[in-house]
Amino acid sequence: MQQHKTLIVYFSMAYFFSWVVFVPLALNKHGLIFLFSHDAEHARIIDVCHAFGGLGPIISAMLTLLFFNGKNGLLKFFRQYSIKKLTASCWLLALSPFFLFALALVIGKMASSEWLSVSGFFQTNDLLNASNFLMWFFPLLAYGFGEEGGWRGFALPRLQAKYSALLSTIILTLFWLGWHIPTFFYRYQLSGSMLIGFILGLFAGAIWMTFLFNYTHGSLLAVSLWHFTFNFVSMIGTEAIVAGTMSTIIILVAIFIVIKYGKSNLSPFTKTSVEFGNTNYQIT
Repeated sequence: MQQHKTLIVYFSMAYFFSWVVFVPLALNKHGLIFLFSHDAEHARIIDVCHAFGGLGPIISAMLTLLFFNGKNGLLKFFRQYSIKKLTASCWLLALSPFFLFALALVIGKMASSEWLSVSGFFQTNDLLNASNFLMWFFPLLAYGFGEEGGWRGFALPRLQAKYSALLSTIILTLFWLGWHIPTFFYRYQLSGSMLIGFILGLFAGAIWMTFLFNYTHGSLLAVSLWHFTFNFVSMIGTEAIVAGTMSTIIILVAIFIVIKYGKSNLSPFTKTSVEFGNTNYQIT
């Protein structure tokens, strides 16, 4: 009962703190309210505003912990960011989007006979300018660490205390998808097959991060770094071949994880869960 109560409080707050940013941006995009012009000239401002929505999950996680567990809960939460939890293999997995991106670049070169110009991306988008770079970089950081502080740092281990790793991932993916809905009206142009692809990619990414979270015995640093670095390379690798290659590999890896390790743990190690007591909790 305690688990359900904390999850209800957490998800409610995560939606509230993010949607209080997302919904006005969506209304602004469609002219129902006016904050600023939704055009290329204000793209950086939109990006920064959008970034604050990404902090909703981690803010909600900290507030929920503070309410139910006090300062002790927060301290244990932040210990999940400890570098000591990561072995060499954990670091490689956490930073694997860079290797994934490199592979996608090679496949893109083989398919089109041209290399994707990474430096050209930064020049074209005027990211060599320090202020522009910071406004571009902040959303990547906010979503990588802000989302994972909540989804994997708080919700996943509590779901895994009651359900299998796979079922926990499915439940979390549904909430994660619902959380994105307002952004469909101003951030993503999704319809038909694109929406199906988005959902499939979200689920595959969730399976991978459940694997990574359980493989690293609950390292919030690992999943946050993976999410951040994947966002980073995805923003650069927007060409169809490169983006398609990265998405396809993630989906194939997710299928492999389910087949190889089974639904119980989605990892070679026992799933990481959180058991609540009256005033304390323990990560197991």
